[in-house]
Amino acid sequence: MIPILKTELSSELFDLENYIIHHSCDIEHWFRTQWLDHDAPFYASVDLRNSGFKLAPVDTNLFPGGFNNLNPDFAPLTIQAISVAIEKVCPDAWRVLIIPENHTRNIFYLKNIFELTEILKNSGLEVRIGNMDPNINKIQKIKIDDKNEIKIEPIHRENDRLFIKNSDSTTFRPCAIILNNDLSGGVPDKLKNLDQNIIPPISAGWPTRRKSIHFKFYNEVVEEFCKFTKIDSWLINPLFEKLGGLNFLEREGEIELSKQVAKLLLKIKEKYSQYNITQEPYVVIKADVGTYGMGIMTIKNSEDVINLNRKIRKKMSVVKEGLKVTEVIIQEGIHTEETVNEAVAEPVVYMIDHFVVGGFYRIHTNKEKDENLNSPGMHFVPVAFETSCLMPDQGRPCDDKANRFYAYGVIARLALLAAAKELQN
Repeated sequence: MIPILKTELSSELFDLENYIIHHSCDIEHWFRTQWLDHDAPFYASVDLRNSGFKLAPVDTNLFPGGFNNLNPDFAPLTIQAISVAIEKVCPDAWRVLIIPENHTRNIFYLKNIFELTEILKNSGLEVRIGNMDPNINKIQKIKIDDKNEIKIEPIHRENDRLFIKNSDSTTFRPCAIILNNDLSGGVPDKLKNLDQNIIPPISAGWPTRRKSIHFKFYNEVVEEFCKFTKIDSWLINPLFEKLGGLNFLEREGEIELSKQVAKLLLKIKEKYSQYNITQEPYVVIKADVGTYGMGIMTIKNSEDVINLNRKIRKKMSVVKEGLKVTEVIIQEGIHTEETVNEAVAEPVVYMIDHFVVGGFYRIHTNKEKDENLNSPGMHFVPVAFETSCLMPDQGRPCDDKANRFYAYGVIARLALLAAAKELQN
């Protein structure tokens, strides 16, 4: 199944997709040269938006939590990719320890951890799951479905290495630590100054990362990519501004925020005018740090920022782990014109190392096309991609499923390359 692209504003996008499909050899060569100079992140997922005239990433997650949503037919590709990724960082790895998010009883997330564990096991590794919470000192066994459960065990540290105690008084001593925890609550002492490889590195977590920095690097990558593709970079790049010094509860910085919103809306309107787009432009204000769809709001008029009610200001003031929001990225809003049974949908592309390993559609039954589909407490239905994002079919139309997914894979890899430069920096 492939969602319907409902739009009459598709000529520019089709031109872009046609170029990507018919120049895939040049594009793949360009990517190969880039990966010679930049190490790809261990894994990542990229949320895309397809407006019918624009195709661009809106978020890049370096601790992806939806491996359970991928098409199982791509398992061999995923296993091969993770083998390559592990060999690059720790070629003699035999045992690995996965550290998931703390305090989670979210069955969907735990299914993700189970699937990640299975991928690693099938690549020839011995895998255990550890808990960083110092208040938990016993094994947790959690059923994730009728057949499977996961076991999360307390982690111990001796000198500069982590280990898990076995029931027979022996120990499980991993060669490498695999984080599936974005460290929103800070870097635990147990993870500091370890003698073991940590994958991804601690610097990929939110204590260090900023969305605005990621999109600054994405802008650089896109400008370079567009030099040889000769396309307008705006078609694959969301405009953005950054602002700090905010306190939503105390209304500090809201006048400057309103000015920045007005500035960005004007830029978007100019591009809409250039392409004869009649849709209403909007921006999305996001906390510059954090994930899980928290600290996000949609704005269509700069004056609306000054008139936020207390409920919205409270929602915008903190994100995951109670982090206070003082910095935001103001990002060009991209309507999603893809639908499944009249419900809006957005693609999420998954990558391990520099390989695209599939993806899924996040489908929302009670959201509009200009709203955030990844928000807490909201129901979404994952629909796995039927084909990989690796093989375009030049004999088919650009909106054929293989070709649309290939275009998605190209844009997602541009975001991945930006993340590589971000981590390198």
